[in-house]
Amino acid sequence: MSATKTIDDLPNHLTLIGTTCLVRAARRTANVVTRAYNHHLAPTGLEVTQFSILCTIAMERAKSASELADMIGVERSTLARNLDRLIAVGLVVAEKGDGRRLIHRLTDKGVDMIAEALPLWRKAQDDFVGRLPEATDGAIREDFRLLRRAAKGILTEAS
Repeated sequence: MSATKTIDDLPNHLTLIGTTCLVRAARRTANVVTRAYNHHLAPTGLEVTQFSILCTIAMERAKSASELADMIGVERSTLARNLDRLIAVGLVVAEKGDGRRLIHRLTDKGVDMIAEALPLWRKAQDDFVGRLPEATDGAIREDFRLLRRAAKGILTEAS
């Protein structure tokens, strides 16, 4: 296809992207859902990404920052920025693990913050589920799992 043909057909391509692009739909959804959860968590000063990091650290399953990033579903650099903030306010500490790995642990203040934020998170969760057609929250989570699996397949083939 020539460049001229592509430019001439641009409105059709843009319409197709606007109506079918999975990443566009996922990002738009993630952004508005994040803002709604952040609204609920605002009294704690935490954002939902930070709350998710604290909860994942509390489970004590990550043996490195890379594993933690993968469990949360964020890039390592995004995790590092958030961890720096959480460490700076005394919610998390970094401890030496195997080799050069750092293992992150909650401080007592971090545990207290989860306890403070949990009812606010629960309210956000209940608000979302209550606004969805009955019993669709599980199907939505399954669709997200399928989308993640497809993306991971693409990334695995690319490497």
